[in-house]
Amino acid sequence: MSGTSTSNQGAASSHNTGSSAGDTVDAASQRAFDSMAQYLQAELEASGSDLTLLEKLNDASIEKYEGLSRQAQDMLVHAYKVKQTYNEMKAQVAEVDSLAESVDNLEQVALELDRYSVQLEA
Repeated sequence: MSGTSTSNQGAASSHNTGSSAGDTVDAASQRAFDSMAQYLQAELEASGSDLTLLEKLNDASIEKYEGLSRQAQDMLVHAYKVKQTYNEMKAQVAEVDSLAESVDNLEQVALELDRYSVQLEA
């Protein structure tokens, strides 16, 4: 058994010699993987932050456009009421226009009568 343990120790010591180079490679690999993991984690966090920001922007846009939509609907209701009021008053407006035309005609007749009376006096 002592022969086996001596050869195992020799293998272990030769492995230890190669092991320090292997340890350096393992440590460098581990650092590389750790750095890559940190980088990927940072990228994921940045992407998550970007998505959160986009979500907030979308929510703000939705709120803004819902407000604009409500205003537009209110304006349509108001415009409909104005149009309805105009249609109700259309006949009265036409009557006022007709009266205004009649007043203009009467004014012309009064002017002609005035001129005629001036001619009669002369």
